Amino acid sequence: MTVLGFADLTGFLDPSVTCAPLPKELTEESLRALVDAHRADTVVASVSSPGQEQLLTLYARVGRSVGPRRMPVHSEAFATLACDKVALHRQAIRRGWPVPAGVVCERPERLGAAVRQVGFPLLVKEARSESFAGRHFVGEPSRLAAVGAAVTYPVLVQQAVQGEEFAVELLTLPAGTVAWPVASLGPLDSACAPGRRARVQPAVLPEAVRFALSTVVRDIVAASRPVGPWQMDFAVTRAGRLNVIEINGRFGGVSNMSWTSTGTDPHRAHADAVLYSRLPEHTHAVRAVLEVPVPNGMTLPPAPAGTVLSAFTANPGYPNTSGVHRAVLGVTPAHAPGARAWLRRLVPGTLLVPVDSAVDRLEHGLAALSAEHAVDVSAAAAPRAAYPVRRTDR
Repeated sequence: MTVLGFADLTGFLDPSVTCAPLPKELTEESLRALVDAHRADTVVASVSSPGQEQLLTLYARVGRSVGPRRMPVHSEAFATLACDKVALHRQAIRRGWPVPAGVVCERPERLGAAVRQVGFPLLVKEARSESFAGRHFVGEPSRLAAVGAAVTYPVLVQQAVQGEEFAVELLTLPAGTVAWPVASLGPLDSACAPGRRARVQPAVLPEAVRFALSTVVRDIVAASRPVGPWQMDFAVTRAGRLNVIEINGRFGGVSNMSWTSTGTDPHRAHADAVLYSRLPEHTHAVRAVLEVPVPNGMTLPPAPAGTVLSAFTANPGYPNTSGVHRAVLGVTPAHAPGARAWLRRLVPGTLLVPVDSAVDRLEHGLAALSAEHAVDVSAAAAPRAAYPVRRTDR
């Protein structure tokens, strides 16, 4: 096994795994040459994507040329949705997926008209950008000129909806699709930084939203043919309406929560899918999981009895330069009292969110865990009532 990347991972991986650099400029020809040079039987593309957000369409073309059995990757149609926010918006309008109101702006001189049509507050999103970039919140007219001069066109001028942000991770093969539990990323805010909020998994969705989400997922699978890992970020507005915000063609943002809540690591499930064409059997939540931002260098006290605590900091392939890492606490209902007490005993400054908000998020997760179990039980007697983004092959 050889890992190719833009950073030296020696010492981080098992000694039996070798490392080699990716060229700075990746093309179809250079990637095909790498596959041949390493005599690769199987290629797993973009396990995680720091700096590789825009390579999914390239991987799709290379995968098509070397063969789907040797390099199973998303179709180019799906990769385009994950890489291009303008393409996603246009496809959503064509197929009737619920998205925030928006206008595509091809040129700077059209920005003012697009803004007048959408209204404040709004987001200006570059069509193609890497993670955590190319997205600007504009709350008032005075901010517009600076943003308009800084972005690369075309852009999507989109309504900044008010409500709660969610994410769900999915894994698709020709045999079907599985989903990990929906995670709540907290209230939408102008910072557009869910990693700085207390987040929880699983999360309860209104029945109408669950049905709409199921419908969108099925249509994406049918129309765009993802093959492998993907994630959808969405909002539930204050009026209780689903709004699809973003599609990513990899795992990443909530994988640590998904792993802890279910016991099934999404990245390992992806590897099993590539190597053995096998979907995981267990992606239902067995714990409520609270994820909280913690300053780098801060040591958390030992986890309360019966809980699972992991502090995910950084690795050589994805250095943490934000000054913040996210700690994950997994709690079963029987051990909830100890988890609450542990949170309230934390020294001020240990968390970058108020302790009361972290406790509140945990309560939401515990309530959702009970609700999800009730859905799973009812599904045995009435399959049509099953949680809508489980398997789509049943």
